[in-house]
Amino acid sequence: MSHILIVPGLHNSGPQHWQSLWHQQYPHWLRVTGQTWERADLATWSQRVADLLVASNEPLHLVAHSFGSLASIAAAARHPEKVASLFLVAPADPAHFAIADRDLPLPPPVPGVLVSSQNDPWMSEPRARYWSERWQLELHDAGSAGHINAESGHGDWPAGLQLLATLLQQHHFATASSPPRQRRA
Repeated sequence: MSHILIVPGLHNSGPQHWQSLWHQQYPHWLRVTGQTWERADLATWSQRVADLLVASNEPLHLVAHSFGSLASIAAAARHPEKVASLFLVAPADPAHFAIADRDLPLPPPVPGVLVSSQNDPWMSEPRARYWSERWQLELHDAGSAGHINAESGHGDWPAGLQLLATLLQQHHFATASSPPRQRRA
């Protein structure tokens, strides 16, 4: 699993968060740094993701959590040729940050999964379905899993790592057997 960019959520997905634990396990993965992690600002956060996309020699698989998912969507829309897949875990509802639905762009047509929880305080189940349809990403229902972070007891979250491996495998087979990507209408 290479060419992965970890995009943390608020507070930089602390040391016991699955993103941080995965990064320890795979230190060659890239990770967004240099943010003001306590203040969710879509323009600033998405620009930082976009900078890393542009700097990469190959398209990246974005592995995002919470508000990092929104920043990833915005950056991916600006640089679709630099995005290999989207793995969005417990995205925060844009409404929590006074972001209108229409102000969040459509991501590029890449393989992707939106992992949601039935009792996530940051995104209701109906809104997760709405966003997975709007972004044309497969919806994976993780059950009653809270915000899928350290506080909800996920630790290194092996089930999530397996889900990511499946997505990366699908991407590999899709790119090996398909023509270049076309933009969705």
